[in-house]
Amino acid sequence: MNDITPTPWPKDRIIPAANWQRPEGVRLISSDDHVIEEPHLWEERLKGADKDRAPKYWKDETGFHMTVDGESYDVPGLPSDFPEGREGFWDVSKRLADMDAEGVDASIVYHGRAAGLIRMADRDFFVRCMDVFNEWLAEWKQAAPNRLYPVAYLPTFFNPEATADYLQKLKQLGFKAIEIPLNPRGIRYNSLAMDPMWRAIEDSGLPLSIHIGAYIQYSGRGSLGANLNANLMPFTGMFGQFVFSGIFDRFPGLKLIFTEGGAGWVPATLENADKIARDYATELRPRIAHAPSWYWHNNCYATFMQDDVAIENIDRIGADRIMWSVDYPHPESIVGNSETVVKGIFDKVGEAKARKIVGDNAAAVWGI
Repeated sequence: MNDITPTPWPKDRIIPAANWQRPEGVRLISSDDHVIEEPHLWEERLKGADKDRAPKYWKDETGFHMTVDGESYDVPGLPSDFPEGREGFWDVSKRLADMDAEGVDASIVYHGRAAGLIRMADRDFFVRCMDVFNEWLAEWKQAAPNRLYPVAYLPTFFNPEATADYLQKLKQLGFKAIEIPLNPRGIRYNSLAMDPMWRAIEDSGLPLSIHIGAYIQYSGRGSLGANLNANLMPFTGMFGQFVFSGIFDRFPGLKLIFTEGGAGWVPATLENADKIARDYATELRPRIAHAPSWYWHNNCYATFMQDDVAIENIDRIGADRIMWSVDYPHPESIVGNSETVVKGIFDKVGEAKARKIVGDNAAAVWGI
């Protein structure tokens, strides 16, 4: 007997009228939302020889589509209008109306399709394509600059020495936040060769997000669910890489946000990492200055949509270390259910901690 009740597709969800009065002065900030890029973005904005080889990106009656050098960059196994069908994804007026309906005061906004361009073989061309995306995103936020806070994509992980100059450009464009991909092919974040990038980010003061990505690890029967299950909870290893390679020791001012992977993974990860640090202390290289859990409580954050495990373990995670989000307008988002989730957080952890989780932490991290 199938006991699964399907959640409506994002385009079909109805946001109910508010029936809960949040405490006075509470500011709801969604720490992880998304915008889909305007069609033909790269074809129209790239210049010279780049225009001829620009990624082809368009919208038709079936949804959004992208090809690069004739290869489809659509997500296999999903109809485009399932994850990308809600009109507020591309219509900013409808996005703001949805935010109003759910009581969201401000939104930290990440990429739509642009991150998929990391598959491109020509790295220099990839950087120029991400330049186009970042410049467009800086324009897009002007529709509501006190409510929409987009996250720039930092493409210099292929060339760490170029990071400082690129960050100056992003600051001039008005960005308060940056992201890098989770597992770029051929890049080892734990390599000392990456230190110029970490140093430049630390010096910039910009918080750094690592966002989950769509990685195809499995094929065949059940592969869509298996891949999504892995993609939506990927951060245990990445946390260990930052800690055990000594990145936080060398750059203690880094603020790292693990984005869209929930926070329920944190308690078990910290317990396990601390045990590894004790049990293998004589062999670990480099030697780290603190227990791994110390770095979590001093350098790291995680975003979540609805995560009962995290809320039940809030004292182990830290109420100042996690940030609520809608994940607008993805299938796993809580569009249409935000009020219920937020009220549940207040009921379960109390007002003081809940205020931090649903808005105060994000306001402090991103300076908004």
